[in-house]
Amino acid sequence: MYIDGMHNNLIFSTLFILVSTMLTFAEIPLDLKLDPQYYGRWLIEDSVVRTSSPGAAIQFSFKGTKIVAEIEGNSYWKVEIDNKEYPSLLTNTRKKYMVVQGLPAKKHVITLTRKSECVNEEIRVYSILLESKSIPKEALQSNNRRLEFIGDSYTVGYGNEARNSNDGNPFSKTNTTKSFAYLLAKSFKADFQINAFSGRGLVRNYEDITPEWTIPKLYEYTIPGVAMEGNSPKWNFESWHPQVIVIFVGINDWQGKPPYPSAVAFDKAYAELLKTLRSRHPGVQFLLLATHVWPLDEMILRVQTVFNDEIKNGHKDVTFMTVSTENTALDGHPSLHAHKKLANELRPIIGKLGKWLSK
Repeated sequence: MYIDGMHNNLIFSTLFILVSTMLTFAEIPLDLKLDPQYYGRWLIEDSVVRTSSPGAAIQFSFKGTKIVAEIEGNSYWKVEIDNKEYPSLLTNTRKKYMVVQGLPAKKHVITLTRKSECVNEEIRVYSILLESKSIPKEALQSNNRRLEFIGDSYTVGYGNEARNSNDGNPFSKTNTTKSFAYLLAKSFKADFQINAFSGRGLVRNYEDITPEWTIPKLYEYTIPGVAMEGNSPKWNFESWHPQVIVIFVGINDWQGKPPYPSAVAFDKAYAELLKTLRSRHPGVQFLLLATHVWPLDEMILRVQTVFNDEIKNGHKDVTFMTVSTENTALDGHPSLHAHKKLANELRPIIGKLGKWLSK
């Protein structure tokens, strides 16, 4: 009996070692500095990559059947593998999340895209674990189209999945991957940044929240969601140059309780934003958007005035367009249908500005 017991224990121990080896053997870390293609603003550090940008994405190629990611931060993620959408991933506390499993054992391209907005926080990706070494990012398809969006909650896609104004909360009902900005970027297969901040204005924020942190100030940082706490460096504007910038700012300047900005202050701030962007991105084309805003309906007049002044001053890099949206989603924001409709309206204009229509 003693000999049999030793034999059984030996078999059990051998099986345990084999199973343990199989479980750990599969966890080969992706080189977060070299292997992925990043979309949006990311801070790439030695042991972690960080972001707060809506629509920020990581894309890489690999061979295997599953992916595990160690992530910290509140976010829904769109999981896309070989151009097919898989169930969304929800992250919060720092731990290893099973992104996907049961894939065919072959080469795949995966894109993880943030659906959520980080207003006063950030997302941290510590590791992505694979079953075999990743394939260098040079193998990923890419082109030279670069498209940037600067805006507020309309550009984020705030609450766009809500069925009405009171349906749910911003975290569960916001899906940036169904915003007009993301839809446009994907339709052009462009590298993109969505630098948009809910509740923020050009001169004045909605209801004057954190008044010193307007869009132009937040825009300067790599991780705006934690910039107020001093936890973000400034963005390196030499690292990425868009060919077209869509600017949709001013809604929050004219909403909520007064006082609202003066015409002089708004026009000056808008002109200064354009001047700064021109100096950083020579040759860039601008699409300036405006819409009707309750209660004063000042936004269209102000942005059109800025546009007219730019033309008078000899600038031929600006295009102006008024838009109207169906604001039936959360807190009176554009619905999924409205975002899709707006993307369709803007597509030919952006294609012309970027000279992308014939390609």
